[in-house]
Amino acid sequence: MRSTLSGIFAKARRLKPVTYAVAAFGAALAATGILTPANVQAAEDAEAAQRPPLVMQIFVTTKNDDCYDNGQFTAIKRLTTLAQHRINRDGGIAGRRILVNILDDQRTQQKTTENLATAIADPQTIAMIGLSNATRAKAAFDATGKDLKTSGIPFVSDISVNDIIKDYPNVFTTRASEDEERLPVIAEFVKQSHFERPAFIGIQSALASTNLGDGLNKYLTGGLTGDHRLQLVADKLDPAEVAAAVADLKSKNVGIVFLAVGGDRLKDVVKQFQDAGFTPPLFVSGRIDALAGNGADSYPNDAYQLAWDGLPDVYSERLRELTWSTASPDQWIFEGRKNASAPGWKDGTCKPRDEDIPLNVLDSDNMRALSVGTQYADIVSLIAEAARSAEVTAAIPDVRKLIVEQLGTAYAPGRGIFKGRFDNWSFQPASRAAARTPMILMLPHGRGQTQLAPFQFLHLRDQSLQRIDTLYADIDLIRAERIDDTDKTFFASFYLSMNDRGGASIEQIEFANAYLEPGSNDRQITVRALHDGSQSAAYPDHMKIYQVTGKFVYSPDLSNYPFDTQRFSIDLRPKSGNTPFIVQPPPLKVRDHVVTVDGWDPKDQYVGYDQDFVRTVDAQTLEPSVFPFYKASFVWLMKRETTDYFLRVVVPLGFILIIAYLSIFISTHHFEAIVTIQVTALLSAVALYLALPKLDANTETLSDRMFLFTYLMLSVIIAITIARENKRIEPVRWLRRGLVFLHIVAVPAAVVAMAYYVYLASIA
Repeated sequence: MRSTLSGIFAKARRLKPVTYAVAAFGAALAATGILTPANVQAAEDAEAAQRPPLVMQIFVTTKNDDCYDNGQFTAIKRLTTLAQHRINRDGGIAGRRILVNILDDQRTQQKTTENLATAIADPQTIAMIGLSNATRAKAAFDATGKDLKTSGIPFVSDISVNDIIKDYPNVFTTRASEDEERLPVIAEFVKQSHFERPAFIGIQSALASTNLGDGLNKYLTGGLTGDHRLQLVADKLDPAEVAAAVADLKSKNVGIVFLAVGGDRLKDVVKQFQDAGFTPPLFVSGRIDALAGNGADSYPNDAYQLAWDGLPDVYSERLRELTWSTASPDQWIFEGRKNASAPGWKDGTCKPRDEDIPLNVLDSDNMRALSVGTQYADIVSLIAEAARSAEVTAAIPDVRKLIVEQLGTAYAPGRGIFKGRFDNWSFQPASRAAARTPMILMLPHGRGQTQLAPFQFLHLRDQSLQRIDTLYADIDLIRAERIDDTDKTFFASFYLSMNDRGGASIEQIEFANAYLEPGSNDRQITVRALHDGSQSAAYPDHMKIYQVTGKFVYSPDLSNYPFDTQRFSIDLRPKSGNTPFIVQPPPLKVRDHVVTVDGWDPKDQYVGYDQDFVRTVDAQTLEPSVFPFYKASFVWLMKRETTDYFLRVVVPLGFILIIAYLSIFISTHHFEAIVTIQVTALLSAVALYLALPKLDANTETLSDRMFLFTYLMLSVIIAITIARENKRIEPVRWLRRGLVFLHIVAVPAAVVAMAYYVYLASIA
């Protein structure tokens, strides 16, 4: 007991006087045997809460030369702050609150190094997140590397060059490893596409470009036929040097050219190829949509690109669900703020945005900002999850060590995955790079529309690559009916069409959300083949077409019923793990938008994708295992028609309230009649509610709130009527007048306010 008390006092002396007093009181209780183990834990939690918050340092880069903000900084700040609040509500890390601290490098080397040094020096730093520019990151690591390694602070960076972090066991990256993810995929793609004599054009001073060129020379069979590292002069390429490189590659008749010159310079380099009359297939390191907007329609060959998100004509299902299911989708708009400091406003190149055109959450720039922001927020949540088992009394260095260990073991590919709002996260144990196999996008010549390449790859547990065919398919919903909110099911009839050049067939598809019959455990799906893909005058060649009818399940959110918008989907996934695929739909503008739905008004449609996974544990060896696969969702957003509800519910409730309200103007000599009318009105409202179809909503719907409000108003009217006739209240003049005011003015005002609320919900 003596040692216990001395330990309590020794710890308390290092704290604030108030904490010291609390500890002294706790010691007294412990001495008398009153302090139970539960109270000891509560005291320790209170002590932990008074300690300074743990800090997550967030490294960002703002860009102030664009006319309008692309929203990435705003998204990162807002979403990481929301993650901070969510973690603190759940108890924080080791019983202590966390705080996200934003550090902006403003695209300067000095500021990058200063920010990293500041974060490392802060004794409360529990983790660091961000930092994407490889060149600035390398210089900052060179300047602070010793302190970074010694600190042991877990650092989940966004660095694309893995050589920079290889000597720092506490540094991870959300980018895929060149050696483990990107280059093996590129090499296998070149091999299976039968491209010969590959070549490379990059920038000598750009670390990421140089690293890519070196990796291609190492991984491609036979190496590079041509390798040109260009010089930058005032951040621009010398046209003569570019022309010389193109002429050299033309003389060698290369089969494919890898370009890593930066998105802003891509247009000039591609034009040099066209001017030289030499247009081989291109594989660019930037975003291929930038190439599509730079005259790529006239480039007479295909172009390719690696991508991890922003796939063509499909949305991240998690991000779409995040935005549409929110009461106010506008809160997810981050882009559009004017950058007054942008040079374009002075020289006239910046043009004011048309204020009549509202910003849209689904704009490409805004969705990219949302993707970046949710990625940062995911890592904040991942850090907290990795530290979940930390004791309240754990020292900060011990918590840092625990997080690093968890990231390298519990979240290793094939063993465990953290499912975030943006993506699934795991890290390669050797490189500490994110285990994210890239997609291969292509811009077919003459189309001007990007799409997934005909085949993709997926890493298996043994690090080998499994080929995944791209299923070019579309679903044309004809009719949806018998929508049941209680059973959460609906019937749908649709056409499923697919290009069969890769051997595609409906036999390899499973409708993931098809209804399972309880008795037979079979899916209620009927398929009729309309065309087998052969040559036909009526149907396109290589196009298989099926008519499918079936019963499907959905997950309604009835909190806004009956003025709700629901998500109805047809989900496709591989039937067998041995024949995986990923779906590429046609562009939304060419898809059929006509659909018939009884009682619903179609508002929008899109195709979403998600990477799901099968998690297993060997009961004998206790070895965990995770196998990922892709799932596509053809989604229709539909708003419920409310004419019937207005006629059967809203209008009767309005008349009930009006009659009850008018009864207060009857002479008080007929008090019994007044109360009878009001009580009858209340009972009528209750009977109307009981007569409505019952919904298994597991939540309070807007309809429920309307009835509860009606009950409240009718009860208030009855209560005031009785109070006005009370002999003790009647002589008090001010109280009697107050009740009259509530009866005549306040009650109808509240009803009008509720009616306006319902009106806004109905037109939302």
